[in-house]
Amino acid sequence: MTAAEFRSQLAHFTGSETFTRHSLSRSLLMTEGVVFLASAAGAYWLTDAIASYQHTDRVLSEHFQVWHLMADLETRSATLTMKDGNSAAAMITQAVEYTDFPLNDISLWLVRDDQHWVLMLPSEY
Repeated sequence: MTAAEFRSQLAHFTGSETFTRHSLSRSLLMTEGVVFLASAAGAYWLTDAIASYQHTDRVLSEHFQVWHLMADLETRSATLTMKDGNSAAAMITQAVEYTDFPLNDISLWLVRDDQHWVLMLPSEY
């Protein structure tokens, strides 16, 4: 599947009727689009990375998080960043030495309600 075809499939996800609990955190739920992304792109590592930061006070205080993966398709490396949605400065930056992620970039939003965190594609907000 080409990157354009993959983006086209992701664009079909608007809202979510079902949520899947993340295996690393009972309070982290993933939308249908994120589950599709993780499965189709072999990117469970991406959702794991985001979940792994949710225990730090600095990250937990942000009820709206924007996670952005920038991948270099030639070197197969990437950078994962987290911003609070209001500022341009990254609060978290993680280098990914190797990835076979099929897109050069993607953003995921993590939004907190009263009891849960919901990880979603921006189109599912």
